[in-house]
Amino acid sequence: LTLCEQLSTPSVQRVGLPIIGYISIVFFLFQVPIFFPEQWEHWEFITLIYALLLIPGLIFSILKVYPFNIPAWKSLVWFAGAAGGGFLLFKLLFSGFKYDSGFPIGGALPTVIYQIFIITYAEESFFRGFMLELGQRRGAGMGVLFTAAVFSVFHLAAYSFAGLNFTAFGVAFIMGGVFGFIYLATRDIAGIGVVWGLHVAYNLVLLFG
Repeated sequence: LTLCEQLSTPSVQRVGLPIIGYISIVFFLFQVPIFFPEQWEHWEFITLIYALLLIPGLIFSILKVYPFNIPAWKSLVWFAGAAGGGFLLFKLLFSGFKYDSGFPIGGALPTVIYQIFIITYAEESFFRGFMLELGQRRGAGMGVLFTAAVFSVFHLAAYSFAGLNFTAFGVAFIMGGVFGFIYLATRDIAGIGVVWGLHVAYNLVLLFG
C-alpha cells in the first residue's frame, strides 16, 4: 500500500486525530518552554491534564464507539469550514476586543498549533464527544447543562493561577452550553468537527484580537 492508501484505511482514520493530539502534547512538553517562556510551569501541568482528557477519545476510537468512529478526514473538513466561518463571525462580534486569559502567547504558529491540536481538540473530544454523549442519555438539556457546568469548573481551575477567574468560569459556562447544543445538532455528520472548529476560532480571535 502507498502512504496515502495507508492513511486512508478506516483504522488509521479513526485513531488519527487522537494520535496527532498526543504527538503534539509530547512535542510541546519538550519544546514549548522555548516558545512560551512565560508561565510555562503552570501550563506544563495543564498540558498533562489535556493528555488525560484525550484518553477516552483514543480508547473509543479504537473500539469504534460513536461519535469517535467518524473518519478523521470528515471531521477535519467540517473543522476547517467551521473554523473559517467562525473566525469571520467572532472577528465581527469581538472586533478590537482582546481578552487577557493568562495563556502564555508566544509566536503565532506555535500558539495556533497548541490551540488546535491540544486545547480545543482535547476539550471538545472530552467534554462534548465523551461527557455530553453520556449526559444526554438523561435528556439533551440536562446533558448540555451538566457538561457546561463541568466545562466551566475546569476553566475556573485552569485560568485561576493569579486568583479565582470568575470571568473565565462564566464565559466557559455560556460557551459550553452553546457548543453543547451545536454538537448535538451536527454530531451525526461531523462528530466533534464543527464545535472543534468554532472553539478554536473563538479562542484565537480572543487571543489575537
